Amino acid sequence: MSDDAFEREKACFEHNTTQMRALNEQMGKVPTMSITLTGGLWFAASQAPALDTSIKFWLLIFAGIANIGLALSCFRIRDVMQSYLEKIEEFAPEHFVTGKPKKPRLEAFSHYSMITIYVALMGAAALMSFIGAFLFYWPLQADYKILWMIVTLLIVAAAVLYLVKRKSDGAS
Repeated sequence: MSDDAFEREKACFEHNTTQMRALNEQMGKVPTMSITLTGGLWFAASQAPALDTSIKFWLLIFAGIANIGLALSCFRIRDVMQSYLEKIEEFAPEHFVTGKPKKPRLEAFSHYSMITIYVALMGAAALMSFIGAFLFYWPLQADYKILWMIVTLLIVAAAVLYLVKRKSDGAS
C-alpha cells in the first residue's frame, strides 16, 4: 500500500472512530432523556391539581408515544453504529475488539443486548403511561375506556411481536 493510500485509509479510520464515539455518546443520552421526559410528565399528571383531566390524559399519552419513539431511535442509532464498527474492523481486523469475551458471564447477551434492555424498559414505561392515562384520566365517556385500553394493548403487542420477529430473522 502506498503512503498516500495509507494516509487516506488512516484519515477514514480516524473519521469513523470519531463518528462512532459521537454516536455512542448520543446513545447514552437516550435513556436519560426517556427517564427525564417520563418522570416529568408523570409528575405533572399526578401532582398538578390545577390541570384538567383531559390535559393529564394527553400528557401520559405523549409520554407513551415519546418512549416508543425514543426506543425506535435506539435501534436506528445502534444500526448506524454497527456500520461504523464494520468499517473500523476492516482497517485492522487483528486489533479489532469484538466485545465477545472468551468466557462470557451471560452468553445470551450480544451486540444489541444493551439496546434491547433499554427498549424493554422504555416499552414498559410507555405501557404504564398508556394504562395510567386510560385508567385514571380518561376524559370521555367511561363506556369507551375499555375499548381504547384494548386497542392500545393490541398496538403494543403488535410492536413487541414485530421486534421479536425482527430478532428471529437475524436482524439483531
